[in-house]
Amino acid sequence: MSQIGTQMQESKISILIAEDDPLSGKMMTITVRRLGYTFSGLATNTDDCIQMAKDMHPDLILMDIDMPGKQDGIGAAQIITDRFEIPIIYVTANAEDSVFARALKTAPYGYVLKPISKELIRTVIEMGHARHLVDIQLKEKQVELQKLNEGLEEKVANRTLELKEKNEQLETSLQREKELNEFKSRIVTTISHEFRTPLTTIMSSAEIMERLLNKDQPKEKVYRHTDLVKQSVLELTELLNEVLLVEKFDSGAYVLTLMPLDFDAFFKDLVYKIEIGIGRSHQFIPRISVDFGTYKTDKKLLAHIINNLLSNAFKYSERDSVVELNITKKEDQFEIEVIDHGMGMDEETLSMIFDSFYRAKDVTNIEGTGMGLSILNKSITMLEGEIKVESTPGKGSKFKVSLPLIA
Repeated sequence: MSQIGTQMQESKISILIAEDDPLSGKMMTITVRRLGYTFSGLATNTDDCIQMAKDMHPDLILMDIDMPGKQDGIGAAQIITDRFEIPIIYVTANAEDSVFARALKTAPYGYVLKPISKELIRTVIEMGHARHLVDIQLKEKQVELQKLNEGLEEKVANRTLELKEKNEQLETSLQREKELNEFKSRIVTTISHEFRTPLTTIMSSAEIMERLLNKDQPKEKVYRHTDLVKQSVLELTELLNEVLLVEKFDSGAYVLTLMPLDFDAFFKDLVYKIEIGIGRSHQFIPRISVDFGTYKTDKKLLAHIINNLLSNAFKYSERDSVVELNITKKEDQFEIEVIDHGMGMDEETLSMIFDSFYRAKDVTNIEGTGMGLSILNKSITMLEGEIKVESTPGKGSKFKVSLPLIA
């Protein structure tokens, strides 16, 4: 078992809560205790929070931003981080971009928007604490590396090359741990942000359904909100599936499953689902070669590739505009081409669209996590294919994917 895992099992994580709202503070205190963590205390202003952090030195602080005191929660977090090196996770209702930018400068271990569920509290605490332990290990290894380098001058010449190779291996290991740490932080931030809308919908619909049932209202009114709940659950499930798929790709855990697939039946079924689903608000024009036959492929990845291409085309083009899907068979490969007449992309965006969690500056008002095209690109790579993109701002985009036909 790893050192981090051992530490987490041997001792409970101690939590200091900084929250000036009595109800929120009480609910978070109860939740922290029920989850089995050690409750260090509740600070209702930033001055008390700084003093309690000094006296108690908890493992982690859940910090509200809009707090009374000589400074707000962000200012207090900076002081605590500089003086005591205690990890901070912001738990706040403040979603302003300027506030979020200030918070990022304090190098927090998470930024979660209220309302926050019990499960999400557990997730951010565990991941934040795990990241803190990794940071400690990194600092220890950096000290060790520094000491090792200081002693290199005293070593004989015939050992210089050997020590250099060991240093390079250590630096590579540290870099990998740092990249993993940053990736986990991006996942926490993304999940925290994207979960907020569907969770709010579920909570609102549940409250409305309760009132309707108490007043014996017609079932049709209740069903309207059950549909909203179902849709929100689907959105949450899709987000979790994307995160898990990214993790499998990055860790090398995804196992490619090549099975015989009737391409003609598969494409026919897919087009039908698109026409009655995500493509119903556009002029969807599918052109698919007939008599493909049966070939081996990973059905899950193939479906994801086509659905992702079309989903982006519909998402980033105007309602009722034309979206084309062309699938053609060419000797030992087949090509999937999706053309839209939407907002298009500039050269800077094109160079970064396949990076995990990247979102262009001009699409912040459109829902999305920034994981879709990254998963698309990795899916194509897994199937040993290639993708080409052409796009012009204001005129639209064309994605062309080439995949091998495996008999």
